[in-house]
Amino acid sequence: MKKYKWYLTLLILSLVVLISPAAGCITITAPEGPAPPPPSTEAAQPAINSFAATPETISSGQSATLSWDVSNATTVTIQPAIGSVSPSGAEQVLPATTTTYTLTATNEGESATSSVTVTVTSAAAGKPDLVVTDIWFSAIFYYKLKNQGAVDAEGSQSYIYINDYKEASDYVQPLAAGEERTESFSNFKWSPAPSGMVSKIAINIKICADADNAIAESDEDNNCGSMNYGAGFSYSFVDNAHLATWRSGAGKLKWPMVSSSSKGAAFVHTDTLYTYPEQVKNGWIQGTFGEVYSKYGETRIREIEIPRDAKFTARVGFKDGAAATDGVRVALGYVDNAGSVVLFPKMDVYYDGELHPYEVDLSDMAGEKVYFVLKVEAGESGEQDWLMWVEPKIIQE
Repeated sequence: MKKYKWYLTLLILSLVVLISPAAGCITITAPEGPAPPPPSTEAAQPAINSFAATPETISSGQSATLSWDVSNATTVTIQPAIGSVSPSGAEQVLPATTTTYTLTATNEGESATSSVTVTVTSAAAGKPDLVVTDIWFSAIFYYKLKNQGAVDAEGSQSYIYINDYKEASDYVQPLAAGEERTESFSNFKWSPAPSGMVSKIAINIKICADADNAIAESDEDNNCGSMNYGAGFSYSFVDNAHLATWRSGAGKLKWPMVSSSSKGAAFVHTDTLYTYPEQVKNGWIQGTFGEVYSKYGETRIREIEIPRDAKFTARVGFKDGAAATDGVRVALGYVDNAGSVVLFPKMDVYYDGELHPYEVDLSDMAGEKVYFVLKVEAGESGEQDWLMWVEPKIIQE
């Protein structure tokens, strides 16, 4: 029995010696997956984010507003009649007949198009249609009134409003179909600001025909015309840049700044505001602007009250000598009641040696009080995004 156990032990030891070297040579290799695709080198194609007409249907003699927003385009055109436009904006059109407007955005040989149609209908048969076509002031207020309807209009009343307050009325004799006549508010004596005194906010004058709705018209919504009287409101971002609050991704920036700072910089020369984003990938810079006033001998900043018919306007481009990189995006914005920054449609700006108009219609915000924001956002490049704002300002049209 002992001999049997000895042979069994010897057999087991022999097997262990033979198996161990082989086991040490075993390796496990994971199967290789497909190689990652090479990075794309194609430029982003132009994108038409929106293109619309408001309203899409009008009566003869009425206007519509075209609005659009385009990204990644070096040129944007609208045909017929309008031509070259900025990447985002709005424009009134007055087509005589039904018209299709086509927007074309191009970039390095690529293009994208979009179309909208404004349908023009004739005034309804058998009804007059009174419209105010012109207003002016010369000692008293004058206005032109036209009956663009298909039949004669009976006598009617016109009202004049100063900053939305009714001030006087004028009786209008009957108007034949197609007739236009000059009328006036001879019974209303109005004195503008004395010579040499300019109102900070322009005075709004509105005149409405058939103000008591005594005449059944083909269009009841086109009876009023308006004008702004006076020099009006103006706010310069250049003049107030040194009092704005400036920030970048690196934190708060202190005025005056050094243009070569990697944290970003803003400074003014003549009528131009220069804004350089932080010199990193996707760097940015923004300035928050308010109205400057003095209290107890101290200079203070408060919210800007937006007047009626206001708009922001500027020309933007790059300083000479900037490197040809991927460009930047610029935007006007404002600080809402929650303290958040709300940006209007952004505009792409490229290194093409040109200055491009950038405008924002603020008429829908009339009466609101806000701090305004100018923002510049860089792309992949981190240097030489030398963006210029030429004559950036808010004006009352």
